[in-house]
Order: sequence, then C-alpha cells, then structure tokens
Amino acid sequence: MRTTITIEDDAFATANAYAKARALKLGQAVSELIRRGSAEKLPLRQKDGVWVFDLPADAPQVTARQVRQLLDESA
Repeated sequence: MRTTITIEDDAFATANAYAKARALKLGQAVSELIRRGSAEKLPLRQKDGVWVFDLPADAPQVTARQVRQLLDESA
C-alpha cells in the first residue's frame, strides 16, 4: 500500500537508521518496526480507569512510604 504520513524527526531518524542497517527500503523498515511494536504484549490492564502493570508474584512489595521517599528525592 502506498500512502503519505507525517512522523516526528526522531522517529524518522530511528526508522532510517534501522532501514540502512538492514539494507531495507524505508517503507519496509517502518512496516517491520510497527509490526514488532504491536506484537509486544505488555502486561498492562485498566482498573477503575487507571492503567496498572501486573508484577510477577515474586516481585518485592512497593509501599506508599517508598513512593513518597522517591518523590521527595526527585524534587
């Protein structure tokens, strides 16, 4: 399919570098990158309108205190 799209400069640079590294046409590279990105299944789901990430069962618990501490450190 032939079409015209507008993409951000950084996305173009990434696609262009990907195409050159693999000896692909730019359109082929963009198609491949879109397929790869859409095939990635992230463990995200919505709960009460908020996106949440399901951690593995053996992941350490994150407490409200730890979150507050990290927020204070980044301020």
